[in-house]
Amino acid sequence: MATYDLTAKSTTGVSSDSTATLPGNRRGAYVIEKELDVAKLVAEGTFANVASGDIFQLLEVPANTIVITAGAEVTTVFTGGSATVDIDFAAGDDIIDGGDVSATGYLAAGSNGQGNIINTAAANTFTALITAADTIDVKVAATDTACVSGVLRVYAVLADVSSQQTGRDVVARDLV
Repeated sequence: MATYDLTAKSTTGVSSDSTATLPGNRRGAYVIEKELDVAKLVAEGTFANVASGDIFQLLEVPANTIVITAGAEVTTVFTGGSATVDIDFAAGDDIIDGGDVSATGYLAAGSNGQGNIINTAAANTFTALITAADTIDVKVAATDTACVSGVLRVYAVLADVSSQQTGRDVVARDLV
């Protein structure tokens, strides 16, 4: 086996030395977050109360993005009888499964979820690479119609893995 240093001009076919710094247009990991504020939605007339099975598409995740981690925090307790939430793409439960929103704090992953520990060997049900734009959804299971308030903050740490070639000089080593 051989090792080829495609960062050094001294290697045949490489037109220039690269530097250890990333180009200015390269994005690193970043956090997105959004709140599901039930009382605000009720006050605006979106609905009278949260019904069991309601799905809220909350966080937009761009195409060609890796979800490094995701989770949720209850900042205001949900009213009504023991409401829980599932959080995932397509209203699934791979990020949070049955998260209890009757108390404040960070939600535990649950029996199927992986909150804050994405793609573990023990429960590799979460697809971290998002190839087409999608949303992280919150699905609420409420036992009665009294769920008229509560705030849930959902967050995700993302990394853009789309091509960064556009808008800068492309050298021969970048095309290998």
